[in-house]
Amino acid sequence: MSPFPTLGKISFTKYTQPDEMIAKLATLNPGVTTAGQVEALLDSSGSTPGPLFNDLVTYDPPLASDRDPSRSGVVVDDELLRACRDGRPEAGLLLWCALNIADGRLDRITRTILTDDDGRLRPAMINRTKLQDALTADAATTGQADFPHDDKSTTNILRLADKCGLLVPQQHGGSIIGLERTLPTRQAVPAVITMLGEKLAQHQLGAAAGAGVDFAIGIGANHWLNLTAEEFRAAAVDNPGHSRPPAQRGPVPDDLTEMAEQLDRRHQVVLQGPPGVGKTHLAKRYIDWATAGRAEDSRLQGILSDLPANERRPEDIAAEVVRRGLTTVWDIVQFHPGYDYTDFVRALVAEPVDGGVTFTPRHKIFSLMASVGLELQSLGPDVEPVLILDEINRGDIANIFGELLYALEYRDEAVATPYTVDGQASIIVPASLALIGTMNTADRSIAVIDYALRRRFVFLDLPALPAPIAAHAGYPTDAAKQAALHLFQLTDDALASTSAGLRVGPSYYLVDGADEADCLEKLAARYVYEVLPLLREYALEGELDDANLSALTASLDLNQDLTQRTAVATLTAALTRIAHHPTHTAAASGGEAEADKDDSGAASLAGAAPEAAAAATKIRDTPATENDTP
Repeated sequence: MSPFPTLGKISFTKYTQPDEMIAKLATLNPGVTTAGQVEALLDSSGSTPGPLFNDLVTYDPPLASDRDPSRSGVVVDDELLRACRDGRPEAGLLLWCALNIADGRLDRITRTILTDDDGRLRPAMINRTKLQDALTADAATTGQADFPHDDKSTTNILRLADKCGLLVPQQHGGSIIGLERTLPTRQAVPAVITMLGEKLAQHQLGAAAGAGVDFAIGIGANHWLNLTAEEFRAAAVDNPGHSRPPAQRGPVPDDLTEMAEQLDRRHQVVLQGPPGVGKTHLAKRYIDWATAGRAEDSRLQGILSDLPANERRPEDIAAEVVRRGLTTVWDIVQFHPGYDYTDFVRALVAEPVDGGVTFTPRHKIFSLMASVGLELQSLGPDVEPVLILDEINRGDIANIFGELLYALEYRDEAVATPYTVDGQASIIVPASLALIGTMNTADRSIAVIDYALRRRFVFLDLPALPAPIAAHAGYPTDAAKQAALHLFQLTDDALASTSAGLRVGPSYYLVDGADEADCLEKLAARYVYEVLPLLREYALEGELDDANLSALTASLDLNQDLTQRTAVATLTAALTRIAHHPTHTAAASGGEAEADKDDSGAASLAGAAPEAAAAATKIRDTPATENDTP
């Protein structure tokens, strides 16, 4: 509770109109206006009870008691008066906190009845009848005769919380019957800490250096603002009233130019290609560019987790995006067979209430991102919302998107939904929202991609090429890079007769290592544990000829009888020989589309298997040198 002694008590039966009180406090002239003048000002007109003159304002010299007749002390400036004079948006919240400081009864009501142990408002208590019952029970328990519990006092307390900017109530006639929503309050935290520090100083006290936040939390100031202790502390550190300079995107990188052009034109693309070509990596490369290198700071889920529970509406999120100076807000979801509309768009969510649960319509990721995008459009800054739909072909598109397939084509038009969220029964997909899907062309479920989805997305092909291997800087030696290029080319040749969508992408070959031996061992392990099972799956499905697969594994000394651990050691030795005998490997370097072919073992395996096997024999029979790893 508040540790500060006060001269009087608030009259809960006299309603205080916050806007009028703030306007009058703004006119006070510190060092000039006297206590008597403040009292007369508050009494002059409107709902600003005169007795509050000695509860909200400090004087020099201080009043000896509430009956001190002199009233000659002059106003001492403080954070509340500065907020009122400057017209700051948190002035109402500071007034609410000042009233809690001024009267321990209001502080007790706020901390123990209106809010729970964590500091969050109890929705059930934002009801005149229920709050009056709770106040009556508390008065009987404490035996405090002047504890407010009459009908008028109860109404005034709720109305004060409403008009000070703490909440928006549900009303029936003139009565408050429930909580419609809470309002953002963390912007007032730094000012509340300052105000408390000034109160301590007036009593010749002070918190230890850096302990102002702990002191505020210790007396329950977080409860006054509907915040948990953690949320209050985070707001004190981050200072939500401080805006960061807007970030600036650089030029579009060459590898992102086509995607950026299609997103600007069509707003939604799908990156398609075989496994390992870097579809998700490219999508995240776009995010890294679009966020000007601030991807972590710009992710929607991260922003939500940073915001207190009373600031997670679309307009609050948009305001936070602008405050952070972001160029993009983004997130990623992965589709799967069990994913549906209620995971992606909107859903009824079970939420606990007194006596049970209630089902409340809530945004899911797509609806929330679209709503944030609309709010950003209204605020004016050029911020691009981006949603990555990973493995888009694994989901039941019609079941996931529902009516949104229409909304994707007709941007900025309202489309009715089964659920009303935040008073909106429809969804508008803003033109600014970019969708980036990824699709594995080797996935069996590719055949069931909804034609309606295909018609609305641009599909960009990502082929399996060796260029990323040639450009990879993680290989400790050029010989290790040449071994990786050779292994890629052997595998690609084995798959030459299959569809381009069934190749093996270069990401499987991008390994780092402390030295060459470590690098080649990691490359071998990745090939044995990840690539070979994929190739055998292709063979089982009839996509890869068994003879070609056999020729490939034979060229690498990998017979069917080897355990995977032994196969890794065997392939490591083969790669070591390849690395140190470039004349016996394919001339695969520089990321060229096709390596030169000779009879050294890099000849295409797509043709007759015997020729490939013969070429492979030359690799196996190459003698090891003293530098080879056994």
